[in-house]
Amino acid sequence: GFGARTGDEIDGIEVAVGLDIDGRTSDTSDELGCKRRDFMAPDGRAGIDNQFTFLYETVAEVFQDGVVEGIIQNSINEGRLLLMYQLSGVDDPRNDDDVEVAIFLGEGRPDLNSNNRIVGSQTFDRRLDASVTTTRGRIVDGVLETDAFDIEMPMAFFNVFFDLQLSEARIRGEMHEDGGMVGVLAGAVSMEQIYEIGRMADGAQELQITPTLQMLLPRWADLLPGDDGRCTHLSAALTFESVPAFVYEDVAP
Repeated sequence: GFGARTGDEIDGIEVAVGLDIDGRTSDTSDELGCKRRDFMAPDGRAGIDNQFTFLYETVAEVFQDGVVEGIIQNSINEGRLLLMYQLSGVDDPRNDDDVEVAIFLGEGRPDLNSNNRIVGSQTFDRRLDASVTTTRGRIVDGVLETDAFDIEMPMAFFNVFFDLQLSEARIRGEMHEDGGMVGVLAGAVSMEQIYEIGRMADGAQELQITPTLQMLLPRWADLLPGDDGRCTHLSAALTFESVPAFVYEDVAP
């Protein structure tokens, strides 16, 4: 699902799910962060970037309960978004200062349990029309953190199909003994991409959201300033719970 504000505060700073994408702890005076105050993570980590939470909250208020939250889960359950990762060079699953992480898309219709979540230990193809992204990572006390990478994730919103592009993306997750992981995937989403998704959605429904986006997005953008000093991207975070799976050997990364 979408990482969001929790409603709590730590030392007077709002708490939100997310990651530190830009390596800065920004407040309202930080020009490079476009004067957007960073959050604190629930576990007390500072510098958390997640301005997308404001967009998520705004859109969720407009549409009926569960519609926005279901965007990601429905894409997963229908087999459009099977984001998979593979770790290599792991010497110690609890502590290892250098591992390789391959991120790619799987293909196939997954089996679901009674809670409409993917059943573990299924076998999938790898989508050959999607690239394999590799990055480095490290494991500390069973928590994997990766370096930055770029990725595209296929999604659907009101029958509008699009690839959500995350720049400067990172993964942080708690690894489980069964091979699963619970964590956060965070990165930067360009305002132009959000505008384009909004225009496509406007063409598929009566309610028009683009005017609202054009008014609000510039207030929230906090990453990757352009030549004029204005930020061009919003920080965003997705929460996930992965299960172990297999990939057919002839298409493994």
